[in-house]
Amino acid sequence: MNSIRCALVLSVVALAQAGYQGGYGDSGGYGDSGGYGGHANQEYSHTVEVTKHVPVPVYRHETVPIPHAVPVPVAKPVAIPVPQPYPVHIKVPQPIAVPVIKTITIPIEKPVPYKIEKIVHYHVEKPVPVPVEKHVPVKISNPVPVKVPVYKVVYHNEKHH
Repeated sequence: MNSIRCALVLSVVALAQAGYQGGYGDSGGYGDSGGYGGHANQEYSHTVEVTKHVPVPVYRHETVPIPHAVPVPVAKPVAIPVPQPYPVHIKVPQPIAVPVIKTITIPIEKPVPYKIEKIVHYHVEKPVPVPVEKHVPVKISNPVPVKVPVYKVVYHNEKHH
């Protein structure tokens, strides 16, 4: 709509310019150097300057559907023999001895004596009367004759019976 108005204004300006040059141009009318006005080198501008804002088109991407199928090359998978059962390698973390220097404060209480009841085996001696033979040597001043029994063996004979 704006372009139609622009074209209309330009055509009106062009017609006006053409009519002015045809009627009052440099063809030797009243404005000639030899005429009454005496203005030979003066030019008048009868153009109208119109400034219009022209909108800048904003481009947007629109997808156009393709009416036919386009063949797309697809790589086919290649069968590779895999050993069964499938071996899986798993990294097992191993413990590593790391020296740790750590200061530990242990609270020590003041030792206080206290009573503890516990069973203690103790040997107790009991007095038991035991006959004791004591040999005491006694000295005799005068010797006393002692009769010592003599045992005679009696043989029995059957004949004497």
